[in-house]
Amino acid sequence: MNAPAYMLKNVRYQYPGASFALEIDSLEIKSGKVIALVGPNGAGKTTLLMILSLLQKPGSGIMEFFGGNPWNGEKILHNRREVVMVTHHPYLFKGTVWDNLVFGLKVRGIADGEWKPRVEEVNNMLELQGLEDQSASKLSAGQAQRVALARAIILKPRILLLDEPTANIDISLVSRVEAVISEVNAGLETTIVFSTHNFSQAFRLAHEVMYFSDGKRVKYSHENYFSGKAQSDGKFSWIEPKPGLKITFPGNYSGHLTCVISPNKIEVLAPELNAKLSGVNTFSGTVSRLELAENGMALVRVSGDLNLRLNLPVHELDKKNVALSRQILVRFAPEAVELIK
Repeated sequence: MNAPAYMLKNVRYQYPGASFALEIDSLEIKSGKVIALVGPNGAGKTTLLMILSLLQKPGSGIMEFFGGNPWNGEKILHNRREVVMVTHHPYLFKGTVWDNLVFGLKVRGIADGEWKPRVEEVNNMLELQGLEDQSASKLSAGQAQRVALARAIILKPRILLLDEPTANIDISLVSRVEAVISEVNAGLETTIVFSTHNFSQAFRLAHEVMYFSDGKRVKYSHENYFSGKAQSDGKFSWIEPKPGLKITFPGNYSGHLTCVISPNKIEVLAPELNAKLSGVNTFSGTVSRLELAENGMALVRVSGDLNLRLNLPVHELDKKNVALSRQILVRFAPEAVELIK
């Protein structure tokens, strides 16, 4: 059985002088899989990618790379050449697009007879034909992003790390880039880890979606986390993430608490009830984001009393009168509230 691409246990990394720390209790990335990292800005996604690229070493903990110690002095250079990372704002070298694409091939000692067919292959994949002689400094942000991705793919890496790979790409080319990611994974069996704010993209491309918040891996998306000082009547407790807005849950609690509500446990009330109603854990809001995911599900973000994300079967969108910019009413049972220890 093949060893996982990465195994992390009790890994911690903190930038010097910063209060933020990335803390990973346990994480496994299987070889040959596509993994999406989802979370807000500052969640730790880019920091994790830098560690996986072997450019930053954790301050503590254990990290294995294909079953071995990646920091072994004799193998560190070899290991680093197995991994290629494309950053959110990629740096292109001086010279032409051709110079950028063949740079890694030169460094790795790839015979120059292989350069042209490899360049043609990646240019066709990312629609860069005709730009070979173009100065890299004259490229648009989207072109630069695609050249950086092509420069990575041309090396046929064992691991490909992508920090928001379509953030600067023209919307007309996003599907092309996504297709390339899937093609590289399937054709070369490359393990791919990418970060994104696009839930739909994450579910379309990845075999597994990992959520991050405040430097930690969490069970659900960051959007349904709330904190506050608990009060209780003895049978039920509640917090007020905003003055006058209560999230209620069973039990007798006190002190500061954080809770999360699974997107699968939030329901949309039927249209005939879609008026401002009072009730336990019942909130109104406007549909501010609507994306289609896999398995016939829609990802719905509701902005209003509270900002919530919920998952809804696509066939229920019309039935529940859910559409962009439409006001809806949502609720969840007290038992659906999970307290974070």
